[in-house]
Amino acid sequence: MGPPDSKPTPNHGTENFFVKNSAWLLLVLIVVATLLRLPLLDRSIWYDEACMSSQRIGSTPQLLATLYTDIQPPLFAVFMHLWYLLFGDGEVVMRLPAMISGILCIPLTYWVGYRLIGRAPALMAAALLTLSPVHVWYSTEARLYAPMILTTLFAFGCIDRLTDQQRGPRPWLFWSHLLNVVVMLSLHYYLAVLVVVLAGLAPILMRGMTERARSLVMWHGIGILGLAGYVMAKLQLGEFETSQDYVRTLNGRELFRFLFEWSWSGNTMQASDASLMRGLATGFVWFGVGLTVLGVIRLVVHARRKPRALLVPTGVAVLPCFLFACVYAGYNNTYLERSLIPALPFLFLLAAAGLQVFPGKLRIVAGGTVLTLAATALINLYASFDTKWTIYMPHPDWRSAARYLSNEIQTGASGTPVFTSMPNPRSLSYYDVRIQDAKNLKVELSPGDIGNKVRERLGDWLGDFAESSFSEFAAYNQAMYAGAELLVYRCKSTPAELPRMASRTDATCYLVRNKWHPHRSVDGSVEALLAHPRTEVLHTERCTGVTVYKVRFK
Repeated sequence: MGPPDSKPTPNHGTENFFVKNSAWLLLVLIVVATLLRLPLLDRSIWYDEACMSSQRIGSTPQLLATLYTDIQPPLFAVFMHLWYLLFGDGEVVMRLPAMISGILCIPLTYWVGYRLIGRAPALMAAALLTLSPVHVWYSTEARLYAPMILTTLFAFGCIDRLTDQQRGPRPWLFWSHLLNVVVMLSLHYYLAVLVVVLAGLAPILMRGMTERARSLVMWHGIGILGLAGYVMAKLQLGEFETSQDYVRTLNGRELFRFLFEWSWSGNTMQASDASLMRGLATGFVWFGVGLTVLGVIRLVVHARRKPRALLVPTGVAVLPCFLFACVYAGYNNTYLERSLIPALPFLFLLAAAGLQVFPGKLRIVAGGTVLTLAATALINLYASFDTKWTIYMPHPDWRSAARYLSNEIQTGASGTPVFTSMPNPRSLSYYDVRIQDAKNLKVELSPGDIGNKVRERLGDWLGDFAESSFSEFAAYNQAMYAGAELLVYRCKSTPAELPRMASRTDATCYLVRNKWHPHRSVDGSVEALLAHPRTEVLHTERCTGVTVYKVRFK
C-alpha cells in the first residue's frame, strides 16, 4: 500500500505544492528547529542536569556504583558518562545529544506521517513539533526525553514498513529496528510498554502469524525478558525506586491537561500575566481539542481503506492506557507529563489529520492559526522559563548565584554555612566544586554493607566487585566533602540548624531562597530566619528566580 496521498487530486493545489516541495520544506523546518533550540543550550542548568554531571564523571567503578541506585535503565547514564569523558560537561556540550535527538525527530515525524496520513499533514505535524515549546525545551535539556521521542518514532516507522507485505524483506531495516528496541528498553521503563504493543501489532498488521511477524514477536519478547531480568536483579538488591513523591496519579483531568494544555503550549501561555495571553491559551486548548477529535474521527472513518493510519492514535493512547491500568491495579504515583512525552509527535499527527477535514482556503487559515499560536507559546517560553511554572518548573539562574558565592569564598567566607529549603542545591556545586551539598555527599550504606548485600543475593565475585566500586565512590564523595569551602544544608519547615545559628552572636551565614516548588511551602525556614528580630541582612544578591542573602545575627 503506497502513501495515502501519492496521487493528489487536481483540486488540491495547496496540497500539491506541499507534495512537490516537501524535501525543501522539511529542510527549512530542520534549519528553523536548530535555530530555535540553540539559544537555550547555554542557559543555567538545573538539578536533574547537575545530577547527571556530578554522578557520571569519574571512573567506571564510580559509574557502576551510580547505576546501583539509578531509577532508570542504564543506557542513558552510561552514554552520558562516556560523552562527558570525551567532551566535558559544559552546559552546551552536555545538552548536544538531546538537541541532536530532538532535531532528528523532525524528519522522523515526517517519515512516519507521510506513510500513515500523507505528505501535507506530515509536514504540518513536523512544523508543529518544530515550534512546540515542550519539544524545544526537552531538546535542550541533558536528559533522556528527546531520545525517548526519537526511538519511539523510529520504532513505529519500522513496524509500519516491516509489516507491509507489498514490500520485500529488508534485513538492514529489521536489524536496525531490533537495535532500536534494545535502546528503548535500556532507556526508560515506560518504553517497554510500547515495545510490547508493537510486538502485538506485528501479526495484526500482517494479518496472520507470518514468518516475519513471528521473528518480530520473538525478538521483541527476548528484549522484554532481558529487561525483566535487569528489573529482578534491582528488586533483589532492594534498589528499585518507587517512592518519588513528586510523581502524580493519572486521572481524566490530568490526561486532558497533558493532551491539550501541556503538550500544545507547555502552559507557557497560561502562566502569562497578560489576560489576552491567557485568553489565547484557552482558545489554543479548545482548538487543539477540536483538531484532535477531528483527526481521530477521520482516521477511524477511513480505517477500512487505510488501516495503518490507526498507528497514529495508537501512539497517543498506549502510555496513558498503561498508566490508567496501573491506577486500577493500585499503583497510583506513576505519572508525570514528561513520562508520556513519546506521544507528542503522534498527537500533532492527529491534529494534522484533523486539519484535512477543512476545505481549501479554510484549511490554510486553520493551519496558519495553529502555527501562530504555537509560535506565540514558544515566545512565552523564552520569556518566562526561569521565573514561571511552565514546562515543568521555574529554572532559576543558578549560575549567577554560584558566581556570587564563589566570589564570597575568595573574600574569606570559607567555612560559612549556606542554608536553603530548596530541594536542589547541587546546581550550585556544578558551577563551583568548593560549594557542596552536604546531604548528597553522604553514603547511607557503607561499602562493606553493600558488598555483603550483593554477596548474599548474587555471589561472592559480584559482592567483592560491588564493595570495591562503592569504596571508590565513597572515597570520591569524601574528597569532595573535604575540599568544600561552603557546605549547603537543606532545611525543613522547622530546621534545627537555624535556631542554633541564631543563638550565636555575630554568627554569619548565607540563605538561598527560590521558588522551585511554588505549590509547596518550602521556603518557610528561610522566611522565618529573615524575620528573626536579631537577623541583620548584610547583602542581598538578586539573580533571576533566586536570591542569596548574607546575614548576621546581632
